[in-house]
Amino acid sequence: MKKYIILYFSLLVMIAQGCKELTDVGVPNDKVVTANVFVNDQSAISALTSIYARMHQIGNMPYNIALLTGFYGDELKSYSSTVSLVQVYTNSVKPLNDVSPNIWAVGFNHIYQANAVYEGCEASQSLTPVVKQQLIAEAKFIRAFWHFYLLNLYGNIPVVTSTDYTANNSAHAADPTMVYKQIVSDLKDAEALLNENYVAGNSVSTSIERVRPNKMVAKALLARVYLYMKDYTNAEIKATELISSSVYQMDSFANVFLKTSKEAIWQIAVPLSNAGIGSNLEASNFILTAKPASGLTRNATLSTSLLSSFEIGDLRKANWTKEFKDMSVTPNVSYVYPFKMKVNITSSAPPEYATPLRLAEQYLIRAEARASQNKLDLAIADHDIIRKRSGLLPIAETNPTISQLNLISAIFQERRVELFTEWGHRWLDIKRNESANGIMTAAAIEKGTVWSSHKLLWPIPFSDIQNNPNLKQNPGYINQ
Repeated sequence: MKKYIILYFSLLVMIAQGCKELTDVGVPNDKVVTANVFVNDQSAISALTSIYARMHQIGNMPYNIALLTGFYGDELKSYSSTVSLVQVYTNSVKPLNDVSPNIWAVGFNHIYQANAVYEGCEASQSLTPVVKQQLIAEAKFIRAFWHFYLLNLYGNIPVVTSTDYTANNSAHAADPTMVYKQIVSDLKDAEALLNENYVAGNSVSTSIERVRPNKMVAKALLARVYLYMKDYTNAEIKATELISSSVYQMDSFANVFLKTSKEAIWQIAVPLSNAGIGSNLEASNFILTAKPASGLTRNATLSTSLLSSFEIGDLRKANWTKEFKDMSVTPNVSYVYPFKMKVNITSSAPPEYATPLRLAEQYLIRAEARASQNKLDLAIADHDIIRKRSGLLPIAETNPTISQLNLISAIFQERRVELFTEWGHRWLDIKRNESANGIMTAAAIEKGTVWSSHKLLWPIPFSDIQNNPNLKQNPGYINQ
């Protein structure tokens, strides 16, 4: 991981050259200058908030995770002829593929930057204590968030908790249990240290926007992590703590992804530099204004499998999908695309933000956790809150004596149609409930390929294996 020491400096260069709202601290050329970033509150805050800007701009993670997992799984149909995307769609990703390994590189980039902020704040003797505490907590949250995604996409990964490039460059991949242990530890620390409120740019004042994590954001991610760990008791506890808060409410379909959403728990703001160029990248790249392209963007439609999974009358299909009809051919051809984000171009501040955490997921987390503990009535109540907003009859009325197994299956189905094309939920869900091999065997036929169980994990980029002899390639892949 030699390249990650360079990324520490790139973080500071980005502060100097990037987002308008960040303080210009100058381009560093040695570690003395780097340490100076953490001498005052504003430059330290800029170092932290630049990571969020990079999440949206560098690697386009909200869009790329949705697109790549959607192509790789059974959510999206690809029209791209770009070789790397063809490999993703046909489940033929190679260690030299230049798209999916990008998530590995960018994910560890964000972790490295979070570590740099954490270490810089810890060493600083001049930061205001309340600001220092908030920044340390946010750095730990970011580190946990990206370890979670890297673990679930690639399998055994190194746990990176410092900026020591020599140690990082020789780190062994850790067992998932140990990775989860670090994730939980970081999130518990973040929960304890984060502000009760969402904070503004000075890390102290209260903000109406939900782009800086607070205690509830840490609780929400903890609930998800506990669910993946099958720690259903703690998943229920954390989801309940959040659901019980008066801050969050289920919102209308039109408002869910707005930056004013009552349902949003944590959002990633669209940098102001995007204004006039595009809006939220999920909107600007998923929304079709012509037939799907063969290049890197605007190349996807919703799969037949996903569209057929909506029940008749499901308001999510009416509100969160849209059709583009190609009138240039006879008969006309229709393409249905994700329409959760609705503003694909704007000349002013974008109205929608990427939303990694929202309330609907917490109800579904708690429903699954309760059902797994055989608290069926309580699980049905949570599940039906999502169905009622969607205009569907609740299970409490149609099948109140549903079995535990069937209820859990129904919850996963609800997750599919509620969380589609959001942050890889569908792909990660079918992996963790061990249905992926069956689902993907059928999906592969439609894609014109063949499924193999080793493809449940993406290959570790070959360049990282070359740089770190202690990294081992995932089974089934050849380093080429």
